[in-house]
Amino acid sequence: MDCFLEELFQKRGSKRESALAFIIEGFTMKYQRLFAQQNFATLLYRCLNSFKKGSSKEIGLACHALGLLAITIGCGANAHELYREAIDPLSKALKSAPETFIPSILECLAIVTFIGRSNVEETEKAMQIIWRFIHLQSGFNGVARKHSAVVLTSAISAWSFLLTSMDSWNLSYNHWQGAIDFFLNILETDGGSVLAAASESLALIFEVESFDKFVCDTKVTSDSSICKEGNCLKGFSSTQELKEAIIGQVRSLSQQAEGCSSASKVVNNDCKYSWDIVKVLEEDCFPETSVKIGHQILRLCTWSQLLQMNYLKNFLGGGFLKHMLENEQLHDVFDFTPKPLSSNEPYVCEREEVSVHYFVPQVRKKDNKDCCQRLHKSRNSAASKARTQQLNKQRTIRAEELRISFD
Repeated sequence: MDCFLEELFQKRGSKRESALAFIIEGFTMKYQRLFAQQNFATLLYRCLNSFKKGSSKEIGLACHALGLLAITIGCGANAHELYREAIDPLSKALKSAPETFIPSILECLAIVTFIGRSNVEETEKAMQIIWRFIHLQSGFNGVARKHSAVVLTSAISAWSFLLTSMDSWNLSYNHWQGAIDFFLNILETDGGSVLAAASESLALIFEVESFDKFVCDTKVTSDSSICKEGNCLKGFSSTQELKEAIIGQVRSLSQQAEGCSSASKVVNNDCKYSWDIVKVLEEDCFPETSVKIGHQILRLCTWSQLLQMNYLKNFLGGGFLKHMLENEQLHDVFDFTPKPLSSNEPYVCEREEVSVHYFVPQVRKKDNKDCCQRLHKSRNSAASKARTQQLNKQRTIRAEELRISFD
């Protein structure tokens, strides 16, 4: 990691890109808090330098590295400095970067804010940046553009991820007026991952229990035609009627997804948690979800926690389990305390396993059996390494005995 850190000072962009890629891999697959603390300033400002001088690819890599740096160092003065220094460059990058790298910028903005913000205002500032980007009508050169499904999904998910960290009484009445109208329009016009993200956001708004802060600024009355701004949810005479309409829309989409072929559902990812969302909307509560982390169970009791876990899991990729077991920041987020392994408990069997359906967790017995078989048969398994060490020790002892006998 020290060598790759030095490479960030290279003049050639290709070398800096390569170094960033290796640093990302190092932070992802291993919890390196000491290295991050000792080299925080260098990592932060070299990544920010990539925003000024680097290519779009380098900026995307720098964003990923900054997000991992925030997760690794955890809350505190360093994380807040990272937030303060990075939020403006990230905001500018959203306006000029190619769409291919926009998801990385949005993820970085969400992660850095989630970890580094010190107050509600800073969280809402980042959410407003994302919200304005979602509604952006023209590109950097003034040319009209429409966000792709991937970019729009990333933006909605980033906004929702930050909303999970907000308390209902701290939300502003002015910033999010018309959000429900926007998401409901997506349910009627879009599909695939965008529809799933919008459905998740609506369920989150229901859970936050500040429904009035997300409707338009004109109050819903018996005269549903009244609308000063033209942004109201017309045709609904009460908040309860609006809720029922949203529930009906999501249920209808869920039934449509059930009628699709399995291949279509995998490709389009339509309504990934559709039936779960319907239950959250109908019952105003979230049934407890069990997630297996290694040999332990992580229990998620709210929709917010589920969205947080899914977002962080997607960002960390293959390093999610490693960080869940060792990263104190994630322990605090999920109130999770991993148990230390016993001396005869090989770490190679540990893995993260989420039940296929959050309301009816399923046990994957076949996977457990396969894992045990790999544990004993693989040359890289703990059992195989232990046998090798034992044989080497026996050879050393035997050689020493022979040398003594010859002497």
